[in-house]
Amino acid sequence: MFLMRLVILLVIVAILLWLLKRVFSSEPEPEQLESTKPENMRQCKYCGVHVPESSILLVKDEPYCCQQHADLDQQ
Repeated sequence: MFLMRLVILLVIVAILLWLLKRVFSSEPEPEQLESTKPENMRQCKYCGVHVPESSILLVKDEPYCCQQHADLDQQ
């Protein structure tokens, strides 16, 4: 009976240590690595700010950082 309790306690301690290591580990998770891939930057035609290509707004094939700058440049 004592041996069974000792084994259960050791398993619980091992699981807790594994969970703590995962929580405090400095290694990023695989899904976090995908989101940190470098991305091409485009320059806003109106203000010159560089914006990630996925966030750029294209109006008449011209890159803008926001709708307001696209509207101002079209005036």
